[in-house]
Amino acid sequence: MENPEFICRLKYERGEDVRFVSHLDFVKVFERALRRAAVRVAYSEGFNPRMLLVFGNPLPVGFTSCAEFVDIKTQTDYAPEELCALLNSHLPAPVRIISGVRLVKPYDSIVKSVRYNTYRIFSDASDSDADNIIRGYNDAEGIETVKKSKSGPKTVEIKQLIRRFGYDGEGGFTIETCGTQENNLRPDVAFNAITGRFAPGSVGILHIHKTDSSVQLLL
Repeated sequence: MENPEFICRLKYERGEDVRFVSHLDFVKVFERALRRAAVRVAYSEGFNPRMLLVFGNPLPVGFTSCAEFVDIKTQTDYAPEELCALLNSHLPAPVRIISGVRLVKPYDSIVKSVRYNTYRIFSDASDSDADNIIRGYNDAEGIETVKKSKSGPKTVEIKQLIRRFGYDGEGGFTIETCGTQENNLRPDVAFNAITGRFAPGSVGILHIHKTDSSVQLLL
């Protein structure tokens, strides 16, 4: 008889001290915490069994976030709050589980569940630069950029992939970009395309922080 398996979707944050950790190394951080917490994780079959963890799209190196997600399949039916507490007791301080929910089939993977992601972009823009950028963006019918693809460079119209773009003051912008598999738009790509057109050469990105993600079964 097949062993039962249970799945929890956890929402977590990645702080300043792990912003330059690669995705593969970050996965190892989770695996190590699960082992130390003695969580009964389910494993894949075969000669090289791996923990059954499914992460969302990798957070770009250098970003911080308070809206990342991972699905963890276990052999024991942990209450989501119990699994959160077990992991938080063994994860490094810059990584914290915020909340969790138990998944019941059928459900979409994290990557398929994301619609939009919201980011705060910290820049060296002056208020006058920001006024020109926002005015130009609002007046523009479209904004194009060149994205890399498997078939080579491709010109893409991105304004239709941006749901919200505004200025918060002191060099800070908020941008909400499409996060679907088909039209995933990185905030730095979008911001550089916008500022390159309406304030060329005068604005640089200092830091990007993901503040929210519209995921089905949102936690």
